[in-house]
Amino acid sequence: MTKMKFLPLAFGALAALSQSMPAWAHGYISVPESRNALCRSGGNSACGAIQWEPQSLEGPSGFPERGPADGQLASAGLVQFSPMDEQTATRWTKRPMQAGAQSFSWTFTANHVTRNWRYYITKQGWNPNLRLSRAAFESQPFCVVDGGMRQPAKVVTHQCQVPQRSGYQLILGVWEVGDTPNSFYNIVDAMFQDGGPTPPVPVANWLPKGTIFPSVDLKAGDKVATRVFDTNGERADLQTRVVINTDAEGERNTWPYLLANRVNAEQALLRAGQMAANGTIAPVQGQNEVFARKDSGLQRVEVQIDKAAPPIAADLMVAGLASQHVIPSSGPLNLSFTLTAVGEIEVNASVFDHGGQTKGVATAKLNNSGQALRITVDKAMPGHHQLVIKGVVKGSGALIQKTYDLMFVAGEPQPPQPGNYDYRFPDGLKSYKAGTRVLQPKNGVVYTCRPWPNSGYCTQWSTGAPHFEPGLGSHWQEAWVAR
Repeated sequence: MTKMKFLPLAFGALAALSQSMPAWAHGYISVPESRNALCRSGGNSACGAIQWEPQSLEGPSGFPERGPADGQLASAGLVQFSPMDEQTATRWTKRPMQAGAQSFSWTFTANHVTRNWRYYITKQGWNPNLRLSRAAFESQPFCVVDGGMRQPAKVVTHQCQVPQRSGYQLILGVWEVGDTPNSFYNIVDAMFQDGGPTPPVPVANWLPKGTIFPSVDLKAGDKVATRVFDTNGERADLQTRVVINTDAEGERNTWPYLLANRVNAEQALLRAGQMAANGTIAPVQGQNEVFARKDSGLQRVEVQIDKAAPPIAADLMVAGLASQHVIPSSGPLNLSFTLTAVGEIEVNASVFDHGGQTKGVATAKLNNSGQALRITVDKAMPGHHQLVIKGVVKGSGALIQKTYDLMFVAGEPQPPQPGNYDYRFPDGLKSYKAGTRVLQPKNGVVYTCRPWPNSGYCTQWSTGAPHFEPGLGSHWQEAWVAR
């Protein structure tokens, strides 16, 4: 076991330092990249919230006697980071590792006085398809670094002697801070060579740069492709694309295997698959990692899914929406309209003021049906607003969005003066022509029919096709001008 000691600070200096530091700390293993660090960089996928804060795996101190419960070691017992506790032989990207002298670096976003750092390794023969427990790890750390109850630098590197191992192993790094009862727990997924047959290109020359994650089932006609980046941007010449021909090919554990095989057939600088203990890389069903040659200069590999257009032309139609609304002198402003869906669509309707603030929301789930919606506007103020209606089509995930301009005005509606209009809508519908003025009794507003050629729309109205109804139809502004 490797041990390193640092001289402690004098008591007075230590007390002053402790009083000057905040009562919180954060950090993570950055070299070799820990499971949580790879979630941030994109080397691991479907990680959940940890991708935004890899430094926050903080739990009770005292491992292995105390600390996070078995099954929750990788998440430090924090439910918001529970995806970290998933554990199979192929779930996580692995970093190459060798026995002997190795460097481990911690990056601190809030460095803090430290008792020690400890490093534990899994036992040879541990089961990588079980959730992590203490029984999987050696009970004694293979490396301990004394923190001396001092504040470390923002990046600290430790030199440790890693024990002999082969195949997939885990290294658990524990950072025990000095003035709280907590520690930080980081897992490094490592792949040791086991002395098997030497691959054509040594494993050390291949570095993981991305993951083909089995995220969704695809359909015939969908496409999936790799996107490869170096320091100058995307390398279109290194893209690999697969078109899904059947639903069977699109199953979430099948298409990653097909894409990995295609990468290996087409690209000399890339390999896709799972790395075995002897260093070979071969495609598998389910999750596959993408590796780049160490001398390639490639930085990362992403996977892009392009869904085929849905076979049914789904749509959303709005009726009964006035463009102008009077703010009541007492009580809230209620915005009412009818929404009709072609297809099965989940709808979100939001009202925004001119500054982009949300003022009201309504939701609906429609399946080739219609529904009256009402949005209560929060503290309505006069001025320009917009209604944004977004729908997600079930199955395809296609997005439909429609935006409508609204004007909120203060005061009570004024009754129209006699002689200010020619007809009360829809009276005299067939007589409407350019310049005809009609009163919309639903909102008390007078509208004028637009000049030719738009004037032809003014007579196109029925209860089943209200698209050009003045002030309310989905396309009324093509036919009318509000007065």
